[in-house]
Amino acid sequence: MKKILTASMTLLLSAVLCAGCSSGADNAGKDMENPAAGSENGANADSEAGIGNQNEDTQEPVMIQTFAKEDVAVTPEIKEYDFAAAEELGETQQLRGTLPGAAEGVWHIVSIEGVEYYYGKYDFDEDKEAEFFGYAIFSDSYSLHNGITVGMTMEEILGQYPNMAVMDFEGNYLGQEIVYMGWDTSVYPHSYTWQEGGKDYQWSDQFDCIMLADIDLGTAAARPVCLALLVKDGAVAAITFSCPAGGIVSPGWAGESG
Repeated sequence: MKKILTASMTLLLSAVLCAGCSSGADNAGKDMENPAAGSENGANADSEAGIGNQNEDTQEPVMIQTFAKEDVAVTPEIKEYDFAAAEELGETQQLRGTLPGAAEGVWHIVSIEGVEYYYGKYDFDEDKEAEFFGYAIFSDSYSLHNGITVGMTMEEILGQYPNMAVMDFEGNYLGQEIVYMGWDTSVYPHSYTWQEGGKDYQWSDQFDCIMLADIDLGTAAARPVCLALLVKDGAVAAITFSCPAGGIVSPGWAGESG
């Protein structure tokens, strides 16, 4: 009886082994007939496991458009005024708000020949003349050496300089993401009047978005300076220069910041 059971078990085991060999051979044959099938399945499995997207992760970031200092020289040259001279020559608007350094004071916006100059007088230093903080070009009678002027469309500019960073005023990219450190908003007039029931004012509210480029000042010792094109209805409405790290960029375009 034991011999009969042993023989039966041997026959059963042989049948199972043969079936497994036959199945493996069949699958091997199918893989040989369609080798892409196995590769595709493997790729899907890798993708689901988070493996297979390494090229995207290792792609180099797009670098922002960089102009030489000479490329963004303004013609005709922007004049520089102390506050007393500017106030005498131009039209002045006043706005109570927050000045650079998060201190309260009064903004003075002076318009002279298509350029707005931004000055501020701190409440804690009433005896001191209003300080210069920045400027913006609003007239198409000025142009940069690279050809950019007020009135050019975004399409024209991106056609020539596709690596300009296009962003809204909350720092969100409106096109391709381009490595950029941002720009300094503190040197442009802004007011927080909600305590008086009024509407907060931000200088940037008059624009839809901003196009940014770096400027190579020719020395690593200088603070970084950027070119900012302020866009309204698809065209450049104003041109300004700003120091992303914080500081003042003078109309003389020395690129020195304080």
